[in-house]
Amino acid sequence: MSSSPDVSLRNVTKRFGDVTAVEDVSFDVERGKFLTLLGPSGCGKTTTLRCIAGFETPTEGDVYIRDQRVNTLQPFERDTSMVFQSYALFPHMTVGENVAFGLQMQGIPGERAADGGSRTEGEGRGGALASLKRLVRREGSEEVDARVARTLDLVELPGMQDRDVDELSGGQQQRVALARALVTEPTVLLLDEPLGALDLKLRKNMQVELKDLQTELGITFVYVTHDQEEALTMSDEIAVMNEGHLEQLGDATAIYEEPATEFVADFIGETNLVHGEYQRDEDGAVIVANGLTYRVRPNEGANEGGEEAFAVRPEKIRLGDEARGLDNEFGAEVVDEIYKGNLGKFVVELENGHRLTVDMQIRDQGQYLSVGREVTVGWSADNAVTLTE
Repeated sequence: MSSSPDVSLRNVTKRFGDVTAVEDVSFDVERGKFLTLLGPSGCGKTTTLRCIAGFETPTEGDVYIRDQRVNTLQPFERDTSMVFQSYALFPHMTVGENVAFGLQMQGIPGERAADGGSRTEGEGRGGALASLKRLVRREGSEEVDARVARTLDLVELPGMQDRDVDELSGGQQQRVALARALVTEPTVLLLDEPLGALDLKLRKNMQVELKDLQTELGITFVYVTHDQEEALTMSDEIAVMNEGHLEQLGDATAIYEEPATEFVADFIGETNLVHGEYQRDEDGAVIVANGLTYRVRPNEGANEGGEEAFAVRPEKIRLGDEARGLDNEFGAEVVDEIYKGNLGKFVVELENGHRLTVDMQIRDQGQYLSVGREVTVGWSADNAVTLTE
């Protein structure tokens, strides 16, 4: 018997006044999986994450952590931790104090009762920070110290407990924020573009490290990003969002190779889109556009005789002798090119004026194509994915 998912959203809608940020979103995240919410700015991915975390309450629908409906629970009452894009570290605490803070907060109710109540009148921000520092230092224990040390080892910051956070690099601060979230051993770790402030090389390294860490710990991750490569690199599943809607949910291969909608095909990676009239025949299906007939993969949801689109990735298109005899074979002219050393990126124009982008591996001297050259282009019908929306 399979276990229940760690996270479930059921028809979640979130409105801010007249603006609908998330509309009727449903999905499950199985235990131990890495789900990425992917989409452009303003698509609703961060609002969805905040509904899971408890920083926003759904206008409609339900959020479940394991089997518990958590709509009305505060963030600290949910078995989740969150890593923010800004890291949100306490600047006047050491690394160890920052990491230990979550553990200390778990014991605050009893401490507050023992201390006799609330903050004194006039205690400002500085006083509050001082109180937090005293709390962490006063209530330190061997168990807390041991868990902090183990977690810092896990994120490759061994022996850094006494360092001030403002002495750390951006990458090290990101690791401290991650350690602070992990030390409480949450059921679900929520991450809101945590690598956004890092430089490109460090970001790529951290992508691999985060995925390795998630696999090692077996904790469910729900991750927000607008970076397609990041999502494809790390995720077990990707939820592509657009204008508050969930466009497609699937693994990286399905999202890239089998896009369900025109938006997904266009947003994930680079693609060529062709619109035309969809028709079925004895050999499968075709799309007729501007005088040319393109053989495509059949789609049961397509409207025969209606306008549909197909997508073909630049790397799926062949040039020259490799194009001959394929399901789609056309004459074309090279009208633009970008030389990338081992790769050539070409724009070719078909006889009907439609332009396609083609990626070609440059394996031999003299293989590169110059602008103005006449070429044969072609691709398999299996690589021409018919889109229904």
